[in-house]
Amino acid sequence: MFDLVNDVNAYPAFLPNCSNAKIISEDESSMTASLEISKAGLKKWFTTNNRLAGNKVEMKLVDGPFKSLNGYWEFTALDDQACKVSLKLEFEFASKLIEMAFGKVFNEVAKNMVVAFTQRAKTVYGVR
Repeated sequence: MFDLVNDVNAYPAFLPNCSNAKIISEDESSMTASLEISKAGLKKWFTTNNRLAGNKVEMKLVDGPFKSLNGYWEFTALDDQACKVSLKLEFEFASKLIEMAFGKVFNEVAKNMVVAFTQRAKTVYGVR
């Protein structure tokens, strides 16, 4: 599952409302990447720095329509072939106007991310 989360360039293929993705930089333990989220003609890019920390991938805002955005993916092993995937995101938009225009779309994307990654895992790895 970590590999799926780390495969940012594939996000537009399976993540609803993700219309573009690009890796800005990466090394063995971190990546800076940008995503474009779009729906009904609204489009916004945001960039995060993602750092591997044990069984977590921690995310911190670099740039985008937010005052703040922090969170993490957490992977908890259940057995040799399964793990529990959790996503925690905390964010605040930079202005009320941006929140009014884009808040519903981003909240929808955030709520559906774990489901989208679970479905992607079934496609890539098969049902286990």
